[in-house]
Amino acid sequence: MNTAEISFVVILAVMAAFYVIFIRPARQEQTRLEETIRDLHVGDEVITTAGFFARIKEIHTPEEGPVQLILELGHGLEVRALTSAIARRVGTAEEPVERREEAKGA
Repeated sequence: MNTAEISFVVILAVMAAFYVIFIRPARQEQTRLEETIRDLHVGDEVITTAGFFARIKEIHTPEEGPVQLILELGHGLEVRALTSAIARRVGTAEEPVERREEAKGA
């Protein structure tokens, strides 16, 4: 093997390592997030990209434009957000809600 061939192999190895370390995990995370957003339902508890815990109250799917969510942040406090504002789902509508006494351990 001459120097040019060795250099070519090294460049390919660096590109493959870059793909495995950076690009592939980012694509997997993006796919996981898209699946999570696609599976959102009314009543699900989510965390927004701003760090707010909220419960999905309504889902609006317009003919044109992005899907919009009505999120309940607290008692009577509702905000409108895009699905891109959802970082992850914390709980689903089917899961029973623990009483505060049980959660505190009292």
